Amino acid sequence: MKITGCETHAVTVNYEGMMSGTHVVLRLRTDQGIEGISYVSRVGPRNIRAMALVMEAMVESLNGLDPSNTEENFRKLIGPSLGAPVSGLELRAASAIDVACWDLKGKAVGQPVYKLMGGFRDRLPISANWALMPGPPKDKLQAHLENLLARGFRAVKAPCGFATIPAAVDHVKFIRSVVGPEVKIIVDLNFQHGVKDALRFARETEEVDLYWIEDPVAFHDYEGMAEVRAGARQPITCGEVYQFQHEFKWLLEKRCSDNVMIDQDLGLTGFLKVAHMAQAYGCPVINHLAPEALSHPIAAVPNGLIVGLVPWGQPLFTEPMKVEDGNLVMSAAPGLGLTLDEDVLVKCAVN
Repeated sequence: MKITGCETHAVTVNYEGMMSGTHVVLRLRTDQGIEGISYVSRVGPRNIRAMALVMEAMVESLNGLDPSNTEENFRKLIGPSLGAPVSGLELRAASAIDVACWDLKGKAVGQPVYKLMGGFRDRLPISANWALMPGPPKDKLQAHLENLLARGFRAVKAPCGFATIPAAVDHVKFIRSVVGPEVKIIVDLNFQHGVKDALRFARETEEVDLYWIEDPVAFHDYEGMAEVRAGARQPITCGEVYQFQHEFKWLLEKRCSDNVMIDQDLGLTGFLKVAHMAQAYGCPVINHLAPEALSHPIAAVPNGLIVGLVPWGQPLFTEPMKVEDGNLVMSAAPGLGLTLDEDVLVKCAVN
């Protein structure tokens, strides 16, 4: 099997009228007619075409290579250019190509990607990570929470970083009153606080029994993260913005975080490397965005903790992620187990 080219689609989709996202979708083509798919999110209007062009150029550099050689291909994509590591749009494009290569690798041998990566389990916890920020009327928030529980979710995530500390505390206490004592509650502080305010929030929410507090201080403030982790009774989770393995190495060595959150920017190849590194420090791993792809390495390794479902990419695919009693049920289909919705790619195209 050899890479022969690609096709890209820029689309804006909306999930249940509650969450929209703009994505650049990649279809990686081969000489055997098998197609690998992936997508990149968080693409602003100025960068949509640039992202697609970079992706297409990087795929061209791999033409004729076997996509199943994921280590070799990813090294070619992210290797130093003019003496400097690949970054920015190039790094994000490379990550999408790497995901598509893994999809092809699984399809070629008829196995799901998570089994190729280790196959630790085929069911794993999942959290509902949308429409739970402070602001909407409490009756609307309660209705949304009750709907999530009825759909099988047993963990929810609320971004509270842009609220005041008192408002954030009130918000998570209200969520606990609705979902009851058994549901896991995650709070994202979105890098918005200093150490003292982050510790104040942790202290005032101890009775809520949070599953973790995410990104309490600035992502570059390793000392601040370590101080919050040492002073808070709740687990701390950091790492979502890091794009290089050495940043996670610093996070782990400095004991900044109880859990490690990894984005698709490292590709599936890089994600797996960081997951194994985190395991050596006794740290569980979680995905940041792209659950359709990143659920696979989480299911593959013993220290995969939970999949965070940000569903803004779900309308791209014909198969919704299957949730049963708080768990994501991994598909047994080859590769990532995804099929693009051709009608959506046309109807929601960004011109």
